[in-house]
Amino acid sequence: MTSMVLVLHGRITHTLLYMKWSISLFVILAAASLQAQSVIRGDIKLNYSSSMFAEDAFKKEFGTVVKATTDWHVGDFFGEETVFAGVQVKNTGAKPMFFRYYVAFFDKDKNLLGASGQGSFGDEGLKPGEETQMGSCLIGLPKDKYKAITSYQAVIYESDIAPKKN
Repeated sequence: MTSMVLVLHGRITHTLLYMKWSISLFVILAAASLQAQSVIRGDIKLNYSSSMFAEDAFKKEFGTVVKATTDWHVGDFFGEETVFAGVQVKNTGAKPMFFRYYVAFFDKDKNLLGASGQGSFGDEGLKPGEETQMGSCLIGLPKDKYKAITSYQAVIYESDIAPKKN
């Protein structure tokens, strides 16, 4: 009898935990769907440039309302080999927009080599038609480590609702 009660208790506990995780996952996914997101990923070979404005930088546009254009390359930043992973963003919509941009770079075995992120600032967001550069997305790497980068993934989350202040 005791073992039967323990088995029944174990099944109820397992079922309750499963329901709790299912509900939690649903809530997280529902909350995430409130913000539009655009993801890009693919293979890449970053080029080293001695200029801050590399002509052979990796360029790709993504985003829904907030259009982000990549300008990725490698160069020297105060003596350190650095991946410049910034984007130029433009609000193509009719309302002020708030956004967060993230990028990550990986080696051939899909190991993370570096990542960075930046987003809109201020209470008013990016005004309609306004453009700005997210130039603080810098990833310092050991010498020649950038040569191991073979793929990337970037995402931009955008919303016309200002983030809540803490």
